[in-house]
Amino acid sequence: MPSNVIFVFVVELVLIYLIAVLFYYVMLLRRKVRIEERLGRYTIYTPKNKIKIFDDIFDLGESIIKRLSNLLYKLKIFDNYSLKYQKYIHKEETENIDKMDFVSRKIIFTLLFILIVVFYDLFRGVYLSIYEVLFSGIIGFYILDIFLISETKLLKREKENDLLRAITIMNNSFKSGHSIMQGIKLVSEELDSPMGLEFKKMYVDLTYGLNLDIVFKRFEERVNMEEVKYITTSLSILNETGGDIVKVFESVEKTFFNNKKIADELKNLTAASKLLFYVLLFIPIIFVAVIYALDNTYFNILFVNTFGYLIIVICLILYISYIFIIRKIMRLGDIYD
Repeated sequence: MPSNVIFVFVVELVLIYLIAVLFYYVMLLRRKVRIEERLGRYTIYTPKNKIKIFDDIFDLGESIIKRLSNLLYKLKIFDNYSLKYQKYIHKEETENIDKMDFVSRKIIFTLLFILIVVFYDLFRGVYLSIYEVLFSGIIGFYILDIFLISETKLLKREKENDLLRAITIMNNSFKSGHSIMQGIKLVSEELDSPMGLEFKKMYVDLTYGLNLDIVFKRFEERVNMEEVKYITTSLSILNETGGDIVKVFESVEKTFFNNKKIADELKNLTAASKLLFYVLLFIPIIFVAVIYALDNTYFNILFVNTFGYLIIVICLILYISYIFIIRKIMRLGDIYD
């Protein structure tokens, strides 16, 4: 019955989504445990609540990923493609992860998603179609990119908010007559976030006698934010020419606050356009999926002659052109994302 087919198709999508979300949260949990273990070596208390099952599973998974990465390096097929993932590697993770590991994960995800669909169809006792393989493979191949982009945007927004809070705290500290070192220490104590940890590193660097310019330069390299470059440049000029640090940080705080206000207003103005873009982006895919769920032979006529292939090519060109043009128009809003 058509209703049964639609129900099965929806169940497949929900299962794939739930598995992807579960794996993502397990990865986050694993990463937090690794960070806790690494930082635990420098504290009096060493965490003992290790997740043994996850450790064994992920150690096996990491060994498979490393072997696949070595194979891909020998084949030299994905060398250029792997360069786009270099920006997702944090400096403290350079010894444990390589840019080719992301490509290996995408290949493994693709195979896993295809295997899930294969076993699910075998369980239902139906034949596996090429469309299901392509659909599940595409989802598996790009699911990691979606997670990386989402996580990067969230971390960037968190850093921007924490940096604005840090500048406000330092500015108030300078108004109270504190030094730069005391202001940095105050920020490290007030902020319980990754940005607070960065200020703790800065305070440690200052206690060891490093120059203020060098400390902020190292901070800029670790954080890699345009706002921090502005602060570093302002402090360098202030150290060379002299001036009132309170006025300088008041100007910095006002500039950052205005930029954030403009960015928020721009996001609010472009929110409706972005929603419309994503709706129109996925409607053709959902439309094709629903028609295929109702009748899996509906599109067979497009694959029997040259005219059918021509229609497919024209539709793909129009669809890709639409995405490209709309993204060009909406690029202004993406500057603040």
